[in-house]
Order: sequence, then C-alpha cells, then structure tokens
Amino acid sequence: MKQRTRAEKFPLTVKSGSSSVKIYQDKSKGTPYYTVAFYLGGKRKKLNFCDIQTAKKEASAKAAQLSRGDIDAAQLNGKDRLMYGRALDAVRTFETPLDAAAIEYAEARKILKGYTLIEAARFYMKHHGEATIGKLVQDAFEEFKKSKSEAKRSDVYLKDIGYRVGSFAKAFNLEMRQLTPQDVADWLSALKLSARSFNNFRLALQTFFKFCQSRKWLSADVNLLAQIERRSGIKTEIEIFTPGELKSIFAVAPARLATCIALQAFAGIRTAELFRLTWSDLERRKGHIEITAGKAKTASRRLIPITKNLEAWLKMACSKGGKVWPVTQSEYYSSLAEAARLAEEAKLKTSRLKSVSKEGSPAAWKKNALRHSFISYRVAESKDVAAVALEAGNSPKMIFEHYRELVTPNEAKEWFRILPASKTTEPRPARK
Repeated sequence: MKQRTRAEKFPLTVKSGSSSVKIYQDKSKGTPYYTVAFYLGGKRKKLNFCDIQTAKKEASAKAAQLSRGDIDAAQLNGKDRLMYGRALDAVRTFETPLDAAAIEYAEARKILKGYTLIEAARFYMKHHGEATIGKLVQDAFEEFKKSKSEAKRSDVYLKDIGYRVGSFAKAFNLEMRQLTPQDVADWLSALKLSARSFNNFRLALQTFFKFCQSRKWLSADVNLLAQIERRSGIKTEIEIFTPGELKSIFAVAPARLATCIALQAFAGIRTAELFRLTWSDLERRKGHIEITAGKAKTASRRLIPITKNLEAWLKMACSKGGKVWPVTQSEYYSSLAEAARLAEEAKLKTSRLKSVSKEGSPAAWKKNALRHSFISYRVAESKDVAAVALEAGNSPKMIFEHYRELVTPNEAKEWFRILPASKTTEPRPARK
C-alpha cells in the first residue's frame, strides 16, 4: 500500500539560530503560490514564489542571513543575491571587503584603458614574477659591458656597445623587467636614424636583451623588439675617385697625409682602422698589412696584400715608428678637406678660370670614397669578389650592395699604377 505523504500545514516556519522566516500558501486563484515573509529593520518583507521548493530554499537563505546579521544580503533576492554570494566567496580568501575589491577593480580598469585585469596580471608576472630579478637598466648595461670586456672583445666592439647600448641605458631609470616593447620602439624612433644605423642599434640591443634574459633580469617570454623590424635602406649612389682626381690630390697632399691616403686608396683600410694602425702592422708580415682583431671593425684579423705602387708610397714615408697617423682624427678629416680644396684650386688655375665654380665653393671631399674606390678598382682588376671581400673585411654580399662601383679593367690598371712623384709638397724630416 502506498503511504500518504502528510500534508504540510501552513504557515511553515523555517528557523536558523534565533531567526525565523514563515512561508504562507495562497490558493484563492486556483493555482497555489507561496509567500516568504520575514522582518527586516522593523519592516515586514514578502517574496512570492510559484513552487514550494524554491520558497523553502529562499526562506532558508533569508533565515541564515538574518541569523548572521547579514542585513545587506537579506535585502537581495533571486539573481542579485546569487551574484552577491559569489562575489563574497571570491574575495573571502584574500580577506578583502567586497566594496574595497570593487573600487580597486574599477580604478585598475581606468588605468588599463581597455585591457583586462587578467592580461595585466599575466604581463606583470612575466616581468616581475618569481623567475625574474630586479636590475636597473644602467646596472645591467655595466654588467653587460664588463662581460664583453672579460671575453676579450675588440676595442671597436666595446666602443660600439658603449655608444649604442650605453645611450639606451641612460634613457631609462627603471628596472629591465619594467621595460615594454613600446618603450624600446619609441626610443629608437626618436633617434631619427638611417636604415643601416637603425639596424645596427637594433642588433646591439638584441644582444643586450639576450644577455639580460640569461641573467634573469628580463623574462625569457618577453620580446622587447616585438614592434621593431629591420629596415630596408634606400640604396644611394656611392662616390669614387677617378685616377686623375687621386693624382691631383696626391700632388697637393703633405707627405704624412699622402701615406695615409695611399693606405686607404690601395689597401682599402677603413678610416677607423687607420687611426689605430701602427708601423709594426705594416712591417710584421712581409708584403702584407696585418689588421689585428683588436683593430678591425669586424673583430676579425685579416691580411691585405701590399700592391707595388703602395709599396713605393710606404718607402717614401717621412717617418716610422708608432702610429701611422699620430695626430687627432679631426686633423685627418680637415687635412683631407684642405687637400680637396687645394686640388680644385690647382685645377681651376690650370684651366685659367678666374672664379671657383658656379656653386661658389671648391670641390668637397667625397666621404669614404677612398675605400669605395679601392674595392671597385680591385674587383675590376682581379674579377674575384670573394678575394676582395677577404681583403676588405666584408662579405661579398655587402660589397655588391654597398661598395662596388662599375669601372673598367684599364681604369683599374691606371689606379694601381699611381706612384709618388720624385718631389714632395713639404720637406720630409730625416728618418729616426
């Protein structure tokens, strides 16, 4: 036999501690509905429901809230009360009042301007998590420079990172892990660099950032160069000297300057390498100029054959011992400009012209034209780009892209036949 379920007698009373809530039933409209009634702040509150189970759950919740003294929660119902309860549970672990958590959230969203707190938290942990160590950018640079010095990198390389990475370090008074890709992109953009210089800066910073990641001053997950791509430069026409132009410059150049011009014109030595070159570098290997790793721009040792005409120029040198160019770099550049001016004046005088030129100034020195000329004439003479690349300390690709100018084999022969005149433009002191 089926057992009858005992009919519930209304009103039902639901208790929790000293608090109680009543449930009333109303059948006046055919379908019964239930009212949950309780007192809050001296006023009677009512909530209506269609089924008894939902009414009982709500009555139990209200009784519990009244028993705890949770007045605010007791005033909510349905969906709002559920959200309120979840919010309380979420912040209870951190012992943070719900209103304080909401205020902090709102302020954070204002600062983030569209980014979510989750994104911000993940970004922060990448930079400031337990895996990273706080290190000021300037201090990180000093450690970087010290490590490269201890690794016996060339003076040229150390000077280069001192200029490029050093200037970056001075611009940021914060920790490495606080840097953002936007910081780096903005800094590089503000320098207004040529494409080649921009790429050199980018490469130096890339090496520095990898060093910092190896020391855990920067997260391995962070790419500070994410917004920076290599730039493709607009190829500009290179300038070279003709054999006639070089002869006119030699005709007015002082002896010491003429020696240096010959080294650049007939051996392709870079100007920066010339300033570090000593006579022992010219005499150490018979028939060759040795550019040691410490003096080369690329930190790679190379040997350059001494051509017959260059040998003649070196024999005519006014002094030996010490540096080939013993005075300041600025004096070298000013001497080259003066030689160009005197050569132009001599040309005008020969042509019996009374004015300098339509532009009103003598011809200016062609920047880097001696090295350009050497590579161009050497390629035309040897027809071996790879061999010339080794002599010049460049890759064949670099020579094709930046240095090689088209000249004829006959012009190359004339270039490497330029010899010193028997008389010089200044008295030469006796050799020591």
